Amino acid sequence: MSCDVKVLVFGAGAIGSWIGGLLSMKNEVTLVARTAHADAIRRDGIRITGRTNLVAHPAAVAEVPQEPPDLVFVTTKAYDTVAAADALCAFWRRSTFVTLQNGLGNAELLAARSDRVIAGTTTHGVTFVGPGEVVHAGVGETLVGPFAGTTRADADQVAGLLVDAGIATHAVDDPRPELWAKAVVNAAINPLTAVLQRPNGELVRNEDLRGLLDRLAREGVAAARAAGVDLDPDGIAAKAAEVAIRTAENRSSMLQDVERGRRTEVEAITGALLRAAGRPLPYNERMYALVRGLERARAGASGG
Repeated sequence: MSCDVKVLVFGAGAIGSWIGGLLSMKNEVTLVARTAHADAIRRDGIRITGRTNLVAHPAAVAEVPQEPPDLVFVTTKAYDTVAAADALCAFWRRSTFVTLQNGLGNAELLAARSDRVIAGTTTHGVTFVGPGEVVHAGVGETLVGPFAGTTRADADQVAGLLVDAGIATHAVDDPRPELWAKAVVNAAINPLTAVLQRPNGELVRNEDLRGLLDRLAREGVAAARAAGVDLDPDGIAAKAAEVAIRTAENRSSMLQDVERGRRTEVEAITGALLRAAGRPLPYNERMYALVRGLERARAGASGG
């Protein structure tokens, strides 16, 4: 895939703005974002600080444009995937959809509508500061693979496009194990940070929290195995700690949602593990209940 690819990023919040900003340096990129964010980007560009430092000037709109892109990156919250797919219905037969969302089930929801879907994950930590500005708080890994109507060659092209933009990415034949691995790691890190209201690195700075992180990750592996995905519990537990260390200053997306009084993605992350497990997962069950309690408390306080 050569430069000057037409890219649409739908749901350009933290991670979508970072990806779109980097891709826009060599490609024709349009971000679909909330009105205030889109207005700020049109006026001053998207300012990215932290591990990445640049000001990029992609096009930014609040409504889906009419002209079909080559690629549609879907970076919405997991609970908005169906609404996002429906808003993008004009492109179902004309564009390749790429999901880099949190949680499980996003690729399946897109594939039920779009002809061509590539599924991916990224563990980069990006924080939304305000309209027109995000912080790249932690370096992670990005992976893509064919999911529906696409091939490994298609995934290689998308990976090459991201690499050319400065986002280290590799392609795989089957992304499903990595989707599950990320979901398990997210279920270990994100709810804990949301409940503690502390950045990721706090989870590995004392033995009690590191032990809880380990138990959550190992329980998640049991859920993956129940779904037919064989993950190594030692490897996943080590991965959760590694991600927490590498993104130590990042405030997880779930923590950001709690702080802003917004709905979290706990259903698509921890909830998905609980539904798949077919057995009790006591540590994950408690984290799920605590995050849902926080959501309800914040919604009640704000009159939501």
